Amino acid sequence: MPQIQHSFVNQKEGPIYVSVEPWPECFELEPGDRLTLIWDASESGDAITVGFINDHELVAWPNGETHLMQYLINGEEAEHRSWTFKHR
Repeated sequence: MPQIQHSFVNQKEGPIYVSVEPWPECFELEPGDRLTLIWDASESGDAITVGFINDHELVAWPNGETHLMQYLINGEEAEHRSWTFKHR
């Protein structure tokens, strides 16, 4: 399987929330933050499907072998930041 990466960048003035399913892993991105997902993509179909809940929340469904997915925020390992929110 080919490895693929997909990034989400927060260009809003406040935080946004990205949920990566089906686990879920959920990340709060401050303005300017970049969340990058790296995984082994399926050889058929879309690499990722993104659904928008509202203008500050979205859900991503990667396609492929995701059990070893890497999560980076601004180029640094970010799995430990899942579900750690500054804003409520």
